Amino acid sequence: MLISSRLMVVLALVAILTSLYTYFAVPFEWLAILILTALLYGVLSPSIAARRLFFLATEAPHMSLFAIALGILIYRTIFMFNEFVWAVIVGVILVNGVGHIIDLGVDPDVATSVFVSFSAAGSVMATYYVLSKYSIQYNLWAVILGDPLLATQQDVLTLAVIALAVVILGVLLYDVNVYMGSDFDHVKLSLSKLWLYDTVFYTMLAIASVALLRFVGFILEHVLLSLPAVIASNMVSSSREAMLVSVLSSINSSIIGLIVAVKLNIAPAASIGFITLVLYTVSLVMRRWVYG
Repeated sequence: MLISSRLMVVLALVAILTSLYTYFAVPFEWLAILILTALLYGVLSPSIAARRLFFLATEAPHMSLFAIALGILIYRTIFMFNEFVWAVIVGVILVNGVGHIIDLGVDPDVATSVFVSFSAAGSVMATYYVLSKYSIQYNLWAVILGDPLLATQQDVLTLAVIALAVVILGVLLYDVNVYMGSDFDHVKLSLSKLWLYDTVFYTMLAIASVALLRFVGFILEHVLLSLPAVIASNMVSSSREAMLVSVLSSINSSIIGLIVAVKLNIAPAASIGFITLVLYTVSLVMRRWVYG
């Protein structure tokens, strides 16, 4: 317990100090976007791990890419709302679809394979059509590689609203998700509307996935949704501590990754991925040192 407390204090201090340094070194929008995205995947990752939904975290970027391309196409066809709103709507439908199909008893590997095939083929077709037919504001190249440095004040405000909602709901539902992963039969008997909890969780994952795709990119998103919880599990044993360590390690990865990216003139998403991998390696060493 003492080691866990000291660890979280160290992670918090590093996050605060690097944030202060970055605040004076780069535009505020860059720092804000990276902290907000870190909150998103830092909060969701422990629930994904607790419910053993890593396959869904792997599938989410494929569905989000398809949702964004299709969202652009829908907006350009009927001119209602905007591309992001339509992308969120399509993403929510897709993620809830695969999640509830698995809840009905379909083998996760089969369901994931089918949806990956469908969303991958659909995203290629929709993206090709959009790029060849429309002049668009939504940067699909940034969606693939991820580039938080393109963020505007409007992006910061939108992401702040999403992050606030996901953090609040993620924390409130966290215990339920942990129990669902450890004793699903008991939770099923205790909760009369289990489908509602599933729907809320899948909807959070879908919205966060679409939002993250623009800033961390298709290539790295599933890694960032999965690895913070693994890092936390190597360092602490309590589920509550795992949530805190996941969030703090995500924030540190994002901010330190931004500093490295600016200093070395490399892609921010790439440096964040490497820093996350370094933290994972450190967590393995700490686990071996503490537990032998």
